[in-house]
Amino acid sequence: MAAIRIAFVVCDQELRIISSIIRAKDFSEDIHVIDLGSKDDTVALVEGEKGVSIHSLHPDATVPEVAAALFVEGSESSTLVVRIEPNWKLRDLPVAVNRCRMRYDVDMVFSASEDTEETKNPEELTYSDAPFQSITCSADGLAALAEANPHGKPLNLPQKLNVRVNRNKEPLPVSQRESLATASRFAQLFYWMLESKHPLISFGIPGVVLFTVGYILSRDVIGTFDEVNSVSLGVALATFAVTIIGLLAIMSSLILYILGKQVKQIQLHYQEWPGE
Repeated sequence: MAAIRIAFVVCDQELRIISSIIRAKDFSEDIHVIDLGSKDDTVALVEGEKGVSIHSLHPDATVPEVAAALFVEGSESSTLVVRIEPNWKLRDLPVAVNRCRMRYDVDMVFSASEDTEETKNPEELTYSDAPFQSITCSADGLAALAEANPHGKPLNLPQKLNVRVNRNKEPLPVSQRESLATASRFAQLFYWMLESKHPLISFGIPGVVLFTVGYILSRDVIGTFDEVNSVSLGVALATFAVTIIGLLAIMSSLILYILGKQVKQIQLHYQEWPGE
């Protein structure tokens, strides 16, 4: 595939921008970030990445303004522009990159919105009607977008260009749960341990007992045996094993207790999510 440029349009995405850039470097060496007035550390993080160009635009920047910032006269590479939104996932990037192989000079995907969902067809949308989700364009397509009217329509581009406009519809939130019958044995064991009502009692008390017994035995071993033989070595190994098992049981009880609390919080948030 011919070389492509990948550009991310971001605003307050400090938690996702670095992972997006690292993923994009698997497909291109020419990475751009267009910041729309971020107030967090997005810009500072991007400036710390080598080989990444950053452009600053106002928050209401339209497609022609984004294209003008990326346009380089004489460049023959295709360009992929992706807006990082809350519903955008890293797994969507390879799909967008594959779209660059299609023979479209401009392939634009608008984000779905309540105002434009039913009232307008995708072909009637203007650059200012709805924010775009992704754009793939050839060198000629990028040049045409850079010269377009911000209030015009993508289909008003020169007729010699092959243009396609779509609108992405967000999928309905569907609860997806995996049955324990299909989970691995380790997952079943781990889930059972988390479901234990009192991990501090189930694992913590035996752990404290074993650790205490091991500590007492270790003092007796040091004071009783004056030479190393098969008996003293066996008792020493048994003492060491009891102490380590007790310590692991204590740590496991604490970890399971903390994880159990976290799982309950996640489940509570997951159950309330469709109603938000």
